[in-house]
Amino acid sequence: MRVLLVSLNKLRSYRPALPVGMATVASQLAARGHAVRCLDLMFEDDEEAALGRALAEHGPELVGLSIRNLDSQNFLEPVVYTPLAREVADWVRARLPGARLLLGGAGFSSVPEELMEFVGADYGLVGFAESSAVALVEKLERGESPREVDGIVLPEAGGGFFSREPSFSYRAEGVAPLDSSFYDPRYFDYRFETHHQVRGVAASVQTKKGCVLECIFCSNFLIDGTGVKLRDPSEVVDEIAAVAASGGTAFEVVDGVFNLPLHHALAVLREMERRRLSLEWTCMINPGAVSPELVERMAATGCTEIELGTDSGDDEVLRRLKKNFRRRRIEEVHRWFEAAGIRITHCLFIGSPGDSRASLFATFDLLDRLVPAGHPDHRAYWTLGQRIAPRTGLHRIAVEEGLLEPADRLLVPRYYIEPRVLADERLIDDIERRVTANLNWYLWWGLGRIPLRQRIADAQREQRRLAELYGAALAGRRREGALAAAR
Repeated sequence: MRVLLVSLNKLRSYRPALPVGMATVASQLAARGHAVRCLDLMFEDDEEAALGRALAEHGPELVGLSIRNLDSQNFLEPVVYTPLAREVADWVRARLPGARLLLGGAGFSSVPEELMEFVGADYGLVGFAESSAVALVEKLERGESPREVDGIVLPEAGGGFFSREPSFSYRAEGVAPLDSSFYDPRYFDYRFETHHQVRGVAASVQTKKGCVLECIFCSNFLIDGTGVKLRDPSEVVDEIAAVAASGGTAFEVVDGVFNLPLHHALAVLREMERRRLSLEWTCMINPGAVSPELVERMAATGCTEIELGTDSGDDEVLRRLKKNFRRRRIEEVHRWFEAAGIRITHCLFIGSPGDSRASLFATFDLLDRLVPAGHPDHRAYWTLGQRIAPRTGLHRIAVEEGLLEPADRLLVPRYYIEPRVLADERLIDDIERRVTANLNWYLWWGLGRIPLRQRIADAQREQRRLAELYGAALAGRRREGALAAAR
């Protein structure tokens, strides 16, 4: 079957991310003999023209849209990315009416039925697509019903959707290696500026799927299932060795957190050391699963920078977030990485459940010590509020507190901000004062010119506008569907 896969992600802020999922699925389909082409819209100025060329040249029978991000996940900068998915789908239908439309990707797995309705797709795949995409394509090629495909989502003739649970099983056996030729070569010429240097896009390496934690705001279980699926450390290091052999000098571990479980991270590092591999690399780290050996081996294999999931500096807030560490541990782990010469970016929330003036000021005081103004290496990134994902603990809290209705749609982002924080204007002013006093801290690019109180009010208005806009769009899709069914 002729298949065109389209990556819709155009987000370049900080650094563009390689479309690993799309390239992985393309590699599996190509290994089975299907004619696969990938179109990445990351660097396209005229998306419609680029798609038109790909459709004309390849003539696909199936067009798959990879949806990595639904939105910016930033309350203060509420940007929604899903309109591009709908536009691309409409362009496909206009130019190639016989082609069928498939949706997938991490963003799709978060709110699959809402996206199926909004885009008007023929099929959707939730969860891992290494095998399910192959199964779907082969059933379509044989003219069989795809209802037995793991993770399939299908529109029903009378309205609503049929869905089958994804398996979330991962077996390396029978999975073709990722073919990097499916990546747009422009990634490897792209340069972006960090706090420390101008860099190119690093190779992406994944050591596992899933996570062992149950943080209340995290939607990883919707994408990777519950629990963790480990890759063989030798297989992971084979991939790193291939990066080095091809002339690459850097890679990024794209796991949600690299060091959970700790024994697996250590096994990967020991294998890197055994093969004497030392490339520049970065990752995300959970403070609760760090040992001196981990830090030592990370430094020895070339780790230069980490993102530390600090979240808060208050023990009660960390407990409510279901974190596996407390304030004292944050400081200890920071000192270990600092002594090893590894740069640290702390990632933190303002307005988590249970936050108060006291908890926020305790967090600010801690970060003042760890990331003082003018420090040459370390940074702190603050996020106001947390994006609410369905079926999470945060969703339950928001419903219990009357901030959401159980049936509210979440295609348009909704955020949890501790109500007593949001209602305290003096505290909002104090938050702005504390953050802007330290140039190594970042909350929102406009602070200093636009007051935080004003930006919050503007963001709330923008969220209401987006909700009305999407509500009207979904109602229009339902009317179109009803008219089509009547004909």
